[in-house]
Amino acid sequence: MPKEIQVLFIDDEESIIDGIQRLFMREPYGIFATTSLDKAREALAHEKIKVVVSDYRMPTISGVEFLKEVKKDHPNIIKILFTGYTDFSSAEAAINEGEVYRFISKPWKTTELLSTIRQCIEHYDLILETKTSRDQLELSNTKLKSMYDTQKEFTSIVSHELRTPLASIKVAIDLIIQETVGPINSGQKDILTRAKEETDRLKRLIDDILDLTKIEVGKLRVNFLMNDVHRVITQVVDAQRNVAKKKGLYLKTDFDPKVPQVLFDSDRIIQVLNNFLNNAIHFTTHGGITVKTLDKSLENHILISVIDTGKGIAEKDLPKLFQKFQQIESAQENKKEEGTGLGLAICKEIIALHGGKIWVESKLGEGTRFNFTLPIQGQGVAYGQSK
Repeated sequence: MPKEIQVLFIDDEESIIDGIQRLFMREPYGIFATTSLDKAREALAHEKIKVVVSDYRMPTISGVEFLKEVKKDHPNIIKILFTGYTDFSSAEAAINEGEVYRFISKPWKTTELLSTIRQCIEHYDLILETKTSRDQLELSNTKLKSMYDTQKEFTSIVSHELRTPLASIKVAIDLIIQETVGPINSGQKDILTRAKEETDRLKRLIDDILDLTKIEVGKLRVNFLMNDVHRVITQVVDAQRNVAKKKGLYLKTDFDPKVPQVLFDSDRIIQVLNNFLNNAIHFTTHGGITVKTLDKSLENHILISVIDTGKGIAEKDLPKLFQKFQQIESAQENKKEEGTGLGLAICKEIIALHGGKIWVESKLGEGTRFNFTLPIQGQGVAYGQSK
């Protein structure tokens, strides 16, 4: 069975061509050796050439010019220059114009020539393998992006379509529980109350999915205005105080009077604070929660912290907190807490849009401290505008 031709030699001396053909007879690959440029070009067009070895001085065209031609039409082929007249200028031209991989001087050393050609074939195979892998990776990435875009669009459409019927169901349940349409017994009320809780939970999930989808496609509206963060925190704390009180928890503030007004979207920061406080109240059974502010003007931001005396979070779970669809296990009950697993991921994106940072500090049995910063000078997106 004839060997696949992988190496092309071109030289203007017949004796060189004869010697090359004898030298490579036992190699596992085939060679094509010729003194003719036309035949060399024909071989390049029809054979799977991996390496071209060209003489530097030929009658009608220099080796550098020929290798430039090879480079243009076959950029992956490895190029070697054969010469007994190498000087600095020819070497420079060969490297810059022909992208010559190696030089081989005449007369050559047999072992060196054979070893060089083998290395060049291996180099070509590696380039081709890498290029194929890169092309496959780019294709996979394109397919994944397309699938991801389709998934986001589908999620957004479905979520929007669910909102209207869900709102109708919620209103209907509320009317029945309030006995607006007639009396119900205690058993019916218990069942409807559980249905209302699940409906509220589903509404939160839909709202979270829509918010996250908008963030990922860059369409979440963020309205930056100069605001008093203490006023916003007080509003959220007042709304949550009764929920904390029912669990026997205190809910208080510790404001730094030096905190200046800063640019932020009050609705989005309320969303973040509500999420932090809901979690803090849920995971705290004694003591309470403190919302603390600190002026960090020297570091160009203000710091807001929600500190609880709850059960804390295991160190292994801390990296999961701000990831999508991640829920941690209850330290006391060894089960996952109910929730969408999206709230903290959304909080992280909201704070990022403001140009701030968000993180958590916690130890099991020692409570948890959620922190975020807001820049004093604009570092977020399009301050004073909507996105």
